Amino acid sequence: MASLDSFTTARLRAERLTAAHFDDIRAMDSDAKYMALLGGPRSETETRVYMAKNLEHWDDHGFGLWILRDSDGHVAGRCVLRHLDVDGTDEVELGYGLHPQYWGRGLATEVAKELLRLGRDELKRSSIVAITRHDNLGSQRVLVKTGLVYERDVDHEGVPHLLYRSKGR
Repeated sequence: MASLDSFTTARLRAERLTAAHFDDIRAMDSDAKYMALLGGPRSETETRVYMAKNLEHWDDHGFGLWILRDSDGHVAGRCVLRHLDVDGTDEVELGYGLHPQYWGRGLATEVAKELLRLGRDELKRSSIVAITRHDNLGSQRVLVKTGLVYERDVDHEGVPHLLYRSKGR
C-alpha cells in the first residue's frame, strides 16, 4: 500500500492528522453550524478523545483522518477513511466535513469520490460504506453522486443513521 499521508483533489489538499492539528479540529468541533448535522458541538474533552481515537487509528492501520486545505492553505475541513463496526461487521467508512463557507461548491463530492478511489485502489476494499443522519439531506445527495447506494438504517452510537454502500466499480 502506498503512503496515504497526503493526497490531492482538483481543489483541495489532504494531510494526515497529527497532534499539531488539535486547534484545527477544535475549531470545527466547537462550531455549531459545522457540527449541526454531526451530533452538535463537542466539548474540549470530547475533542481530545476524538483526536486520540483518530491518531490511534492512523498508528494501527496506516490511514484515517485528514485535514483538508484549500489552494491558499486555509483549513477547509476534514475527511476520513476508517474502520467502522456495523452490526458486528468490520467495514471501512468514508466521511467528510467542510466549514460552512465551503458548502455548495461540490467539494464534498470531490473529496468523497477520491476517498472511494483510495479505499478501492489503495486499501483493496471491494466495498466502502458511509453513514449519515436522517436529516442530513446534503450528505445523502453527496453519497448518491459519489456512487453509493442506500442499504439500510443502522444504529451508530445510539443514534439512527442511514447506511450507504459502494456498489461495484
